[in-house]
Amino acid sequence: MTRVDSSDSDSSDDDVSGRARYRHLGYPLIQSLEAGDPRLFFLPGSLPDARRGDAVHRLSDVHENSWILKAGAEAFAGPRGLTSETTQTWIMRLKITTKLVGLSKQQLHEQNWEQYFSEVAGQPLEQLLGVACSFSDAIWSADHISQMLTVFDALVDVLFNIKDLPFSRSGEVAGIVNKMVHAFKGVIQRTVICSRKKSARESIIHPSTFVFIQVLEFFCRNRDMVQSILESGDYNTGPCSDMFNCLISKLKEFAEIEFQEKEKGQRYIFFLNNIYNVLQKKCHPGLLPPSVVSNLVSLVDQYIARYLEEYWFQPMLAYLDGDSLKKPCRSSVDSFMEEFYSICDSQMTWKVQTELKKTLRQEIVKLIVPKYANFLKALQERRSSHSPLLKWMSRSRSEKAMCSAERLELMIMEIFER
Repeated sequence: MTRVDSSDSDSSDDDVSGRARYRHLGYPLIQSLEAGDPRLFFLPGSLPDARRGDAVHRLSDVHENSWILKAGAEAFAGPRGLTSETTQTWIMRLKITTKLVGLSKQQLHEQNWEQYFSEVAGQPLEQLLGVACSFSDAIWSADHISQMLTVFDALVDVLFNIKDLPFSRSGEVAGIVNKMVHAFKGVIQRTVICSRKKSARESIIHPSTFVFIQVLEFFCRNRDMVQSILESGDYNTGPCSDMFNCLISKLKEFAEIEFQEKEKGQRYIFFLNNIYNVLQKKCHPGLLPPSVVSNLVSLVDQYIARYLEEYWFQPMLAYLDGDSLKKPCRSSVDSFMEEFYSICDSQMTWKVQTELKKTLRQEIVKLIVPKYANFLKALQERRSSHSPLLKWMSRSRSEKAMCSAERLELMIMEIFER
């Protein structure tokens, strides 16, 4: 068994504890299980003590193996009943039964007894499908995501190994995997925050974001098997895009409730913090499908534009552009700086992801600093055209030195919590 975990380089303590909830165990693939050289089936009379009339036995009768799924065995009672021990038991039964079904197919073929496959393996296959359906039909939640990921990893492995076997319900395999996709979507949609911060709410990484990342890793691990199974049933083979839409819907829903209309800026930062938390995973090859990366980048651009519009574009540029620029005066600079300090003070404690923080600061600089420098230049030129008396009067009213464009840029690069 191996422990599966996701990690990133830009995480708060809350992020780390959030990720810890979603660690899960990974089990070896069925293909890699060692089977030794057991002979499960024998021709009648091929053994010294064989009774006359003996025929092949059902797989579930072989050595009374307790690890083989059998009719009447204990049913899956739902996620709440899963513990580490019971999860391990289910997975071992699923994988061992599947491995033995595969061995039975191979050995019956070697002995030219393929016509008996249904008699030998029919019941275990029925049990495998029944258990797989019970797991995929269950109502899962983020509280059980660790067990869900562990079980669904195993189910994909099982279903991939039996999908091409000759049995009556083989056509249901793709539908079960499709239900697993919808089960993941359901977890994202139902995930809620139980306890909320009273401050720095914009820094919250919603649990559904962690779940989404875990689901991405699930599909990355199992991509070839999942796509092969879904293709066999003509289902959507790119489920990550649907998951992404679920996440965005959940984040918007939470932001609308958590942040009032006057807190639009924090609402935008919350959304961007969560999107960046996912986007930074693109450094892991194959984890983020190109379509998801494209949608993430588009949303980042969209919400950065909204943030700039709300705080910097319309209110700030009114002092530096348009009519103000046609007749530049010191009072416009003073009004601009007063507004600038007010915005900086209100956002200085906002917690923003590191890379996002750099991007936002650069975008503010690009938007504001050239306009400010241009306004100062126009103001200087206007003063230069005044008569000596007006110049003296202007200087006497403006004894306080104006902030330079360079100094303004330095202050912008200190916005948000360090």
